[in-house]
Amino acid sequence: MTTHVLQFVELSDQDRKAAKAFDKLGKGDQVEVRVRRKSGGDQIVRLPPKAAVLLETALGHLLQGERVAVLAEDQELSPNDAADILGISRPLVVHRMDVGDLLFRYVGKHRRTKLKDVLTLKARIDGQRAAPEALAEDAEALRRRYGVSPTKKSKSVGRSSNRTSSPKNVDQLVLGTINAPYRRTINSTDLVARLKSRDWQDWIAHVVTFFTEVRPELVLQFARLHAIPIQDLAAAYRSMKSTTGETNSALERALERLA
Repeated sequence: MTTHVLQFVELSDQDRKAAKAFDKLGKGDQVEVRVRRKSGGDQIVRLPPKAAVLLETALGHLLQGERVAVLAEDQELSPNDAADILGISRPLVVHRMDVGDLLFRYVGKHRRTKLKDVLTLKARIDGQRAAPEALAEDAEALRRRYGVSPTKKSKSVGRSSNRTSSPKNVDQLVLGTINAPYRRTINSTDLVARLKSRDWQDWIAHVVTFFTEVRPELVLQFARLHAIPIQDLAAAYRSMKSTTGETNSALERALERLA
């Protein structure tokens, strides 16, 4: 059985000052690595294009003072490692494992998941969130551009964009975002009940996604349409933040302004 070790590389400040970044590689560029042996001989290795791009990216991160790790796809990661890659908290990673969204196994009492499964989940989350986010951005752009206009055409578009503010469309945008990454789906009635009671039960991941992935304007609009007082919404956010460590600074500023 092959064992892969998680190897982190980090440059010292002195090394970073002495090193030079790649110029941006262009199509057809070739990268050769010269190895100067202790014996005095040189060896030149020509890198395949994909390996050259990888080296360029890794060096760029190192020169910015970041750590770089080289992993194989079957490398097993802890929930903390997976959380760093997915950009969510460890409790949410464990939740994803429990509901079957992220495959894992136990090594003793510790959970382990493969890098390839984490990357598959990340790709699915990113792809599923893109559609509702794009729809919300388009709706907002239409409101900004055509919300007030004397022309016949603009009035027509303005009426269409006003419909995006209806309860049905707000619910579609919000629920489309928070349900997209998960197999289980929550409806607006249950979401409102969870927010008012702050009793998350099995819906903690959906509540976190509501507060961190839905645009603040939509969060506030959803609360207003479903008669959730701003004080209750703010209390629900603080409870979620305390429980999971997840935050949304833009939403916090909006809640402070309305408090």
